[in-house]
Amino acid sequence: MVAEALVRNSRLALISHDVVGSLSTVLVTGGKANRPLRTFIFFAIVSPVIAIAIFGCISTYRDLTASTFARRQSMAHLAATGFEQRFGRLTDIGVSLATPVRFRQLVTEGKWEQAIEILKDVTVNFPFVDRAFLADHSGTLMADTPALPGVRGQNFAARDWYQGVSATGKPYISNVYQRAAEPRLNVIAAAIPIKAADEERIIGILVLQVPLDALFGWSAAIGITPSEAIYLFDRKGRLAMHPALTSRGHIVDFFDTPAVRKALSGESGIETMFNPLENDDRIAAYVPVPGIKWGVIAAEPTQIAFQQRNATIARLLVLYGCILLIAGVFAYVIVRTVGSLKRAEETNQALNLDLQHRAAELEAANKELESFSYSVSHDLRAPLRSIDGFSLALLEDNVDRLDTAGKDYLQRIRGASERMAQLIDDLLNLSRVARRAITRETVDLSAMADSIVGELQRAEPERRVDFSAKKSLTVDGDERLLRVALENLLGNAWKFTAKSGQPKIELGVMQDNGSPAYFVRDNGAGFDMAYADKLFGPFQRLHAMAEFTGTGIGLATVQRIVHRHGGRVWAESEVGKGATFYFTLN
Repeated sequence: MVAEALVRNSRLALISHDVVGSLSTVLVTGGKANRPLRTFIFFAIVSPVIAIAIFGCISTYRDLTASTFARRQSMAHLAATGFEQRFGRLTDIGVSLATPVRFRQLVTEGKWEQAIEILKDVTVNFPFVDRAFLADHSGTLMADTPALPGVRGQNFAARDWYQGVSATGKPYISNVYQRAAEPRLNVIAAAIPIKAADEERIIGILVLQVPLDALFGWSAAIGITPSEAIYLFDRKGRLAMHPALTSRGHIVDFFDTPAVRKALSGESGIETMFNPLENDDRIAAYVPVPGIKWGVIAAEPTQIAFQQRNATIARLLVLYGCILLIAGVFAYVIVRTVGSLKRAEETNQALNLDLQHRAAELEAANKELESFSYSVSHDLRAPLRSIDGFSLALLEDNVDRLDTAGKDYLQRIRGASERMAQLIDDLLNLSRVARRAITRETVDLSAMADSIVGELQRAEPERRVDFSAKKSLTVDGDERLLRVALENLLGNAWKFTAKSGQPKIELGVMQDNGSPAYFVRDNGAGFDMAYADKLFGPFQRLHAMAEFTGTGIGLATVQRIVHRHGGRVWAESEVGKGATFYFTLN
């Protein structure tokens, strides 16, 4: 995301070069130093970086916010689908129990005790069912299992389950209610009409009661985190499932909550709502439960939900801060140097002509570079090349006028710009890996590895490395992306075996839970497994720059490519004894 934000806004950086070129000419030819103009030049150089940072942060903020909302919406839809299936299964169970001929005959004959005897094992076979009972066509409870005192003979025609079955003549899932029998649990009921042989007249009703506690097991497959919660509401907006809710106590009514009312009216969406049970603000995605006109909300505290977004923005600000620091130092050096050169008229004139000539050459070169950069990397590296070019010009042409500190500053600026250019290249490559469409074909990893090692050997002909690759390792994947991944893995192995007495690199395959896992093994420097979790993160390095060069992007690129192929990547190592990197592909 950071790399994409940089690429997306990089065109603004070109402004700094044009402004510096034109305003430097004004300073050189203007005679006496002009403090307001120098201040203007400083901000003209720095302001494009600030603009890039602002646009990059805003764009990344929007993207990550949308991603957070999308996850909550997906959770809500998944939960709604899961509950629909569970309620459908509960209804199917009731229908299968209420339709056998013998059972219907006993109900028709009013033999309620014998009929309920058939259902005595329902709560054993289906543990989420707490109780089953039979009511006649008028809603009077005639028999129940397990039998509870004081309820037989009571009429429940006012209950939602009775009215729903009577109105439709079909199985019906009731709203949340508190049952009449002790203990007074809060339950929902699946009411199944028992019909006569003609399938027209209702002769009884089978009711399966499910306590609210049992609903938590129905949402277990969704895979929510501890900070996330799934809320389930009946048709009247009463809470049927909530992490802080049990089957006992007061039934909580949320009908006045806008998100609940929208879900119950068939709408889907997402908004921020205040939750009075947890007493905090939450991101709430709401969807209806198809078929029964209930509603589901997937919620998470806003502070936790946006934690990753805020951390990413913080990292992005640090990166832009580094770029801004380089631009600020560069601007300061330019302004101070130009100001000092103007003190001597003859030197000023000579330098003016020289700078104009160099500016013209640089402008022509930059125009050619601009056309190329737009197609390669959106011109993001042009400002850094300008930094390096001006610093070199000052070192070559004014070495006798700079003190030791000034020379050191310019050398540091050049080194920093070179490192930043390499970092941007790697970030752009990482970004391209994420955006490039996968084109699958049969790829010969063995031949590809031989080619890559051959290129490494030609680059360092003085090195002798024992390389072996298992023959005919073919996979199904994107050839270009897999080559990038192998180049990084084999390149790392080549680099970290540089100090080994007898360097060895191997490409092979092993079985991992019945699937092939490919590996690149070396006997190089290795690393401490205590830091293995940092290996595949961008900018993460386990060795000092002076010991082994690199930007820390290579393994992040490998992980991105492997993940895009549906696989995983991991490593095993011991300090001084080499490392093995494994990856799978699907």
